[in-house]
Parts: sequence; structure tokens; C-alpha cells
Amino acid sequence: MLQQQPKNPDDNLVAVFKTIAVENPAKTLEKGRPMFDDMEIVEIRFPGRRDWSAFPALAFSDWVTDPFTGAQTKRTYAERFAHQYRQFKLHAQQTKQGTPLEYVPFLTEGKRAELRALNIYTIEALASIDGADLKNLGDGGRDLKNRATEYLAETLRAAPSVQLQAEMEALRARNQTLEEDNRAMAQRLSSETSGDELIDAMSDTQLKDYIATQTGIRPQGNPRRQSLLRMALEVRPEKAA
Repeated sequence: MLQQQPKNPDDNLVAVFKTIAVENPAKTLEKGRPMFDDMEIVEIRFPGRRDWSAFPALAFSDWVTDPFTGAQTKRTYAERFAHQYRQFKLHAQQTKQGTPLEYVPFLTEGKRAELRALNIYTIEALASIDGADLKNLGDGGRDLKNRATEYLAETLRAAPSVQLQAEMEALRARNQTLEEDNRAMAQRLSSETSGDELIDAMSDTQLKDYIATQTGIRPQGNPRRQSLLRMALEVRPEKAA
């Protein structure tokens, strides 16, 4: 009797590959408008269950063992479900990058649907259309292209302000964290007998922050560590008391 080959457990899984738009934070800050990149993912569904999982198509899935050498190699989800991935690639739309039409305020839902029917998915694509393709937009096509160009130029001019706002918010968050850390450290120094040891364990930056919290004046320049330790010990609450 022939020995039956073990069934591949993946045969029971339903793997569906698709392309989704994922926001690119760095490009969003650079351009001053929401910027997205296409990402290929796979949704893995389990028969008889409502739950499912999604992973980047080219992310690490598992290890496979070479039946001849015994060596192990990494396998992506695209390799693991190769048949489904090939089917997906044969029907995949052209990849796109930019700001989806959904984020453009001057377009109506009806106009967005018309543009998508013409394979125009981003404001960048609308601004770049020209020639015979522009005529396919019908009446008002030139005005749409001009408004798209103006929108891109306006958001690009505003990009530095958006970046500055993001930097200011990050700085405020960092300062708040430092203040909370310093308050917690001050409480520990005032309540514990090992204050000298805690100060000695601080980094130079933490010492400067601590001194600034206690005195309102941050040490300037690059003083020697021994000087920072001495200043921190002199202003600690238990010393002041």
C-alpha cells in the first residue's frame, strides 16, 4: 500500500492578496498633504472562524527545510502562497503613489468616481494629465487639471509650516516627559537616603535637566561631569533643607 503524503495545512487556509494605501508620514510632512504608498498585503482567513489576519506580502512568514540538504531558509507570504500571489499579480492594477483623490477637498464624490473610471487615482496623476488624455476628462477638464496643479503648489508652500508644527508638538511632548521624569527623580531624591547614588547614576544630559528643574537655569556649554555632579548634589532637596 502506498503511504499517503501528509496534507499541507495551508490547503485549508484562504489567502487573499490585495493592495492597500498606507500613509507615509515622512512624505506627508515633506509635501504638506496626506501622502500614501501602495503596499501589497495578504489576508489569511480560517475556515469555520470569523477571525482573520493580515500581513505584508513580502514579510517573513516561516522557515522551510530543504529536503535534500536540511538547510533552513526564510519564506515570505508571497512564496508560501505562491499560486494565489501569481493570480493576484496577473490582475494587479498599476501601482500608484501620492495623495488619493479622497483627500482632495475641491472634488465631489461624483467627480472622484469619474476620475477613477479613467484610472486617475491621485491628485498628482490629475495634475500631470495632458494632451489627448486631457480631452477624455470632457468639459472642465483643463480647469480640473489647473486646480490640481494649484493645490499641489499650495500644499508644498505650506509644507514647512506643517513640519514646524509637528516639530513643535514633538518638542512639547519631549519637554513634558522630561519635566515628569525630573519631578519623579526629585521626589525620589527627597524621600530616599540613596540620593547621592541616584545622582551619580544620571547621564550628563539628565544632570543638566535635573539642575535646570531645581534652579531654573540650565548649565551651558559642556562642563565636566564632576562639575555637574557637584552642582546637582548642592541643589538636591535634602541638601537645601
